[in-house]
Amino acid sequence: MTHDQATSLVNAADELLALGDRLDAVAHALADAGHPQANYQPLVDATGHIAGAIRSTLDTLAVHQPGGRSPQ
Repeated sequence: MTHDQATSLVNAADELLALGDRLDAVAHALADAGHPQANYQPLVDATGHIAGAIRSTLDTLAVHQPGGRSPQ
């Protein structure tokens, strides 16, 4: 993996983390406003998918570093 590819993966992970934070904030705001869980559950689910994408991105980086580990 080149330095540029690794940088791109790190940037993608950062963007995913920021998106997850925004979705989480919206879900909490809806919950705090008394909206039914059905209104914000898709946001919670999306946050979980984003966490999985970040984990996959970091696993890809770890595998390609010297002495890298296998993804879990």
